Amino acid sequence: MRYLNKYVNHSKSIFVLGIATLGLLMAANPAKAFTLTPLVSQDADTDFDDYDFNAMLDSNQFKELFVAEGRIGNNSTNTAERELGINRDVRDPDPNLAGKPVAQDQFVWRNGTLYDLVLEYTGSRVNYIVGGKTLSSTAFSGSVTDIFFRTRAANNSTMTLSNFAIQSLDQNGNLLGNTFNIGGLSSTGQGSSDMDYLRLNNIFTPFRLTGKVSMSWTGAAPSRSNLAYQIKVGTSPQSVPEPATVGAIFLAGIAGVGCSKRTNRLNKFNTVSL
Repeated sequence: MRYLNKYVNHSKSIFVLGIATLGLLMAANPAKAFTLTPLVSQDADTDFDDYDFNAMLDSNQFKELFVAEGRIGNNSTNTAERELGINRDVRDPDPNLAGKPVAQDQFVWRNGTLYDLVLEYTGSRVNYIVGGKTLSSTAFSGSVTDIFFRTRAANNSTMTLSNFAIQSLDQNGNLLGNTFNIGGLSSTGQGSSDMDYLRLNNIFTPFRLTGKVSMSWTGAAPSRSNLAYQIKVGTSPQSVPEPATVGAIFLAGIAGVGCSKRTNRLNKFNTVSL
C-alpha cells in the first residue's frame, strides 16, 4: 500500500507538472500574447523620447538585436546617403560597428505616398521590404520578445507608420493563430522636431510584421534623419518564456522527479543492506 501511494504521488507530480506546463503553453499562445505596453517618461518632460529609450538600454531593460530603418537621407539614388537599412545594435561592444548597417539601399520617397512595408524575422534571417525593395541579412540570430517603433519628423514634415499588424509564423513561414493589429504611429515636426515611440512586447519568433509607411513635407524636403522611422527589435527581461523553453522546463522537471525516485530507491537499498 505504501508502494502504491508512492507511485500515485510520483505520477501525480508528473501530471500536475504537465498540466501546469500546458497552462503556460496555452497562456503563451502567440495569437493571444502580443501586448501594447504604455511607455512612461523617465525625465522631466512627459514624452517618451530617445533619452528614455537610451536609459532603458543602459539599465538593461531592453537589448537591441537589430533595427530596421527608413530615413529620407538625400532622397535619391545617390549612394552618399542611405535611405533604407538593417542596422546593428547601438550598444554593440565594437564601437566601430555599433548602429552600423549590415544591409542598406537607396530609395526615393515620393511626398505623401504610402508604401507597403514588411519585416520578417525567422530567428536566423531578417527580410525587410519597403516599396518593393528587399534587404536581407543573416547577421542576427536568437529569439526576440519586444519591438519598439520610433518616428521622427522636423522642418514642416510628417512621418507616418500606419495599418501595422503582426503574425506569428512556424518554421516554414506559415501563419500561426490570428493577426494582431497594432495600428500606427505618427510624428509631425514644425519649427522643432517631434519624436514618438510605441512598444509591442510578448513577441514570439518567427514573426512577420506588415504595414504602411509614408513621408510628407511642405516646402523643401528635410534631409538625413530629420524625417525617419526605426523598428527596434530585441529582448527584455520581463519577456514571457517561449513554448520551446517551457517545454524544456517540463522535461527537466520530469527528469528531476525521476532522479528523485531513483535516489529514494537507492537510499532504501542502502538501508536494507545495513
